Amino acid sequence: MSETIQIKKDTFYKGTIVILAVLLIISLFTGGFGFGNAPSTTGTPTGNTQTGGTTAKVSVILENPELFPAIGPSDAKATVIELADYQCPYCTLASGIPAWTAEYESQYEALVGSAGKAKELAEQGQIRFVYVPLSFLDGSTSESTDAAQAAYCAGDQGYYFEMHDAIYGASTGPTEHDGKYSKANLKIIAQSISSLDQNEFASCLDSNRNRARVQEAMSKVQSAGFQISTPQFWVNGNQVQASWTAIQAAINAA
Repeated sequence: MSETIQIKKDTFYKGTIVILAVLLIISLFTGGFGFGNAPSTTGTPTGNTQTGGTTAKVSVILENPELFPAIGPSDAKATVIELADYQCPYCTLASGIPAWTAEYESQYEALVGSAGKAKELAEQGQIRFVYVPLSFLDGSTSESTDAAQAAYCAGDQGYYFEMHDAIYGASTGPTEHDGKYSKANLKIIAQSISSLDQNEFASCLDSNRNRARVQEAMSKVQSAGFQISTPQFWVNGNQVQASWTAIQAAINAA
């Protein structure tokens, strides 16, 4: 009898060790993505599809271009809206801009470059692309807010999406709160935009001229009832999965 009990204990302990090992691996992986101290919705590619009662939500975004910059014709057959946080690693994957995102194509094939492809169609005049800058990943730093501020500061000079691309392009890996979007670094990032008045940009950023604007954008999104999860995509008022296949299908169906 004691032998049988011993076998059961060994089995239990071995099973426990395996489970703990798996959990450790998962924690290491998610920690590498910078999610350890973030809310449960942090950087989660949204897979929900919502079609009912969304007109009011989307209209809040479409009616406030000073908060939610757009590119592409206003009368386009399809309007793609992306809700994102510049610090969100999955949002960076969706942009497809920094070289390191290619390393994750096998794991996140549908996500990598999805936002970038939509933006490219907008640049070609085929659709309209609206970017909703969220700032919910501020924790030990204010890098989400400062990155959003920086994009607005460049936008005040007519270079919002140039700075948008530069911010994502400056990402060195799937991390958060590591200083890459400090004000000092954002000013360096802005130097890649040759036509930007650097002194005016620095003054705008250092004085927090657009901080209230960043906060207002976040407030409007929350008040409208959007789930704060990124990246999040909507096509013509309907939420779609965070994958290029789903986004493209919705565009083609418009």
